[in-house]
Amino acid sequence: MNEFKTKYGPWAIVTGASSGIGKAFSEHLAKKGINIVAVARNKENLRKLQSCIEDQYAVKVKTIALDLYEPNAAVKIGELTSDVDVGLVIANAGIQNHGLFSESTDVDELKLLALNVSGPMQLSHIFAKRLKLRGKGGILFTSSGFGYQGVPYFANYSASKAYLITLGEALNVELKPYGIDVTVISPGYTNTPMAEGTPIDFNKMPIPQQQPELVARVGLHALGKKATVVPGLINKALVWGNRLIPRIWPTKLLGLLIGYARIDDRVDVNL
Repeated sequence: MNEFKTKYGPWAIVTGASSGIGKAFSEHLAKKGINIVAVARNKENLRKLQSCIEDQYAVKVKTIALDLYEPNAAVKIGELTSDVDVGLVIANAGIQNHGLFSESTDVDELKLLALNVSGPMQLSHIFAKRLKLRGKGGILFTSSGFGYQGVPYFANYSASKAYLITLGEALNVELKPYGIDVTVISPGYTNTPMAEGTPIDFNKMPIPQQQPELVARVGLHALGKKATVVPGLINKALVWGNRLIPRIWPTKLLGLLIGYARIDDRVDVNL
C-alpha cells in the first residue's frame, strides 16, 4: 500500500517546478504515483517537464504558466486547481539577490519579498484551509541553510528564508491536529540553474555541492516526521552548530568567506 500517495495524493502542487529542486520534487512525486500541478513562468520548460513525466510515469501533469511575482498569483493557483484534489503543496520557487544591500534597488528587494515571502505565505494560507476540510495532507517549504543566520551580500535573501523556517515551524504545530504535516527543508549549495548564476566561486568555500535529487528525496522523506530538515551531514553540522555560539559569529564568518569568494554582483531568478 502506497501510504504516501494515500495521504498526500492524488495531486501535488509544485512551484518553481520547471528546473532545479522543483523539477526534482516533481519527478520524485511522479515515481510515487502522484499527479503534478507544475507551476512556473517558463511555458516551454513546463511543456518539456509535462512530456517527460507523462512519458515515464502513469500520472498526469497539469501546468500553470504564471508569473509568481504577481500579488494574486497564489489566488490564481487556488482557482486553477479547484477541479483537482490537492493533498500536497510544495512552495519551492525562489529568487536570490546578491551584493551589497545598500547598492541594490527597492524594486529588486521588493520582488524578492513577493516571491520568497508573500507567495509561500499566501499559498500555504489558501491551501491550509482546503487541506483542513479534507482532513489530511502536507505543506513543504523550500528554505535555505542561509536562513539560519544573517548572511552578508545575501541580506534580504537570508532574511526571507528565515521567515519560511519560522512560518513552517509554527504551522507544523498549528496544523498537526488537523492531519496536515508541515516541513521546511533548508538545503545548502545545490547544483541548480540559480546556484550556477550566483557570483560566488564555491571552490573557495568549505561548502559541499548537493544534487537537486538528494534535496527532494530528503524533503519528501522528512514530511510527516520532522518540522525542519537540513540535507547533508556537513550542512547539518554547520546549521546546528550555530545554536551553540553567538549568532553574530557565523554571520561574520560567512561575510569573510563570501567576500573572499565573490566574483561579481548579479541578480538571478529561478522560476
